[in-house]
Amino acid sequence: MDRAARVERWSGVAIGAAGILTFGINAGLTPLLDSGAPFATTAASTLFLWRQSASALAALLLVVGSIGLFLRHADRVGGFGTMAFLSALVGSSLLLANEWCQVVFVRGLAIGAPETLEALDAAEGISPFDLGSLVAFAAFALGWIAFSVSMLRCGAHTRWGPALVIAGLFATPILSAAVGPALGAACGSALLGAGWFIEGRELLSGPQSVRG
Repeated sequence: MDRAARVERWSGVAIGAAGILTFGINAGLTPLLDSGAPFATTAASTLFLWRQSASALAALLLVVGSIGLFLRHADRVGGFGTMAFLSALVGSSLLLANEWCQVVFVRGLAIGAPETLEALDAAEGISPFDLGSLVAFAAFALGWIAFSVSMLRCGAHTRWGPALVIAGLFATPILSAAVGPALGAACGSALLGAGWFIEGRELLSGPQSVRG
């Protein structure tokens, strides 16, 4: 097995694991957080530590997984696909940075200076930290939507994987607004996680035939 094939296989493991982890986080851990408690209390909890640590790991796995997906289809996706891959890679990296900041900085404030964290959370308007999180999530979502579209366009990938990723990224905010954040995130992440799991299996199964 050559080096590129080994990278693809490890990327398949990574993105498949990210899919499982994404669903587990939003269906298993997120609903357990006390939405009625002050944010500093929630952020200081052990559950918050586990949730954000798992989210950071999922983002890291997606960084690795996106590389293997691109290598598999690099000769077919063209310029748009290359830019879309870079967008997904940057978006996943920004999400990783945001989630890790929640683990080490936000939780540190919640434990050591909860009044400061509550004051920041209660401040009017969008704080620099809020803006940074919005940019990270927007870059992540738009990057993966574009990357998934490029894989659908190149015809070299089973369509269920990228189609479910796109559906999950659109469904999560829509369902969260319609049925509530907890249930919406769980349902959206089921689609999203299934899409990444399918893409991981395809990377592990070997090269796919080109579709017309």
